[in-house]
Amino acid sequence: MVILRISCVWGGKVKIVFGVLIILGSVLLMVFGVFIFLFCFAFVRRKTDCDNLDSPQNDFLRDYKETVRKGMEFIENQPKRQVSIKSYDGLTLVADYYKNGHSKKTIILFHGYRSSAKRDFSCAVEMYYKMGLNVLLVDQRAHGRSNGKLITFGVKERYDVKSWIKYVEDTFGQDTSIILDGLSMGATTVLLSAQLNLSKNVKCIIADCGFSSPAAIIKRVSQKVYHVNSELILKILDVFCRIIGGFSIYGVSTKQAMENNNIPIFICHGKADDFVPCEMSEEAFDAAVCEKQIHLCENAGHGMSFLYETEVISNKLKSFIECHI
Repeated sequence: MVILRISCVWGGKVKIVFGVLIILGSVLLMVFGVFIFLFCFAFVRRKTDCDNLDSPQNDFLRDYKETVRKGMEFIENQPKRQVSIKSYDGLTLVADYYKNGHSKKTIILFHGYRSSAKRDFSCAVEMYYKMGLNVLLVDQRAHGRSNGKLITFGVKERYDVKSWIKYVEDTFGQDTSIILDGLSMGATTVLLSAQLNLSKNVKCIIADCGFSSPAAIIKRVSQKVYHVNSELILKILDVFCRIIGGFSIYGVSTKQAMENNNIPIFICHGKADDFVPCEMSEEAFDAAVCEKQIHLCENAGHGMSFLYETEVISNKLKSFIECHI
């Protein structure tokens, strides 16, 4: 009878422990699933419809759709050839190359997060082309026709900048002049690349509404959109990035890059940007020790400065570029 009672008590404890373990395991599995979802949502490639101006994701362009459409039509109507290179980690990266007569001056354009160069620079390409520049519209890794499964917010993309510079030098020779231009994540990418001992042929860098670092922009979006403010969540997400993607969202910043950069920069940002705070560009500008210019557009949202103040910014860009090439 005593043995039976002990057996029942012991069996009950085992069931409780087993139940607790199941609950803990389920919670851990759920947490793991949440972070896998967050990782995929933020970093994993997915198909977008950014070049379709009638898609919902382009509603922010509603007041400028015709202007953007005409710019995209200009790009489509120019003679071009598709070119490709191998990235430092073995990916095939693709771009459209627009040769401009016998020019030896080339501007390389890097688009934003889940976007395309054709849309992001639709209204600037004609200006650059008329300035006598060759134009290279790049599909960033994990976008468009380029290979890659993960977007790394400029961490790995900065090395791709260096690869495209080498392509231009191999194509036009060592006496070529190169301008780097990026918008949003592309702006961060070109600013971060300045840390990589770029070729002397890179004469200047243009950065429109870039964020200061991967961690900073992820934290910003988490707070604004999802009302989550936790460094612990970012650190756990960083572990997933390191294990799955081989990169960290910490350790790089445009401020740090500009503290050791001697290539002239032109920074542009809209003060009404509610996605990437204008302060992030100002921080990079203030840290820069090189020749520098900044233009802050009073009422422009994210990536909209050129559309809001086309004439003003065009004139400033022309002057800046002509001064350095």
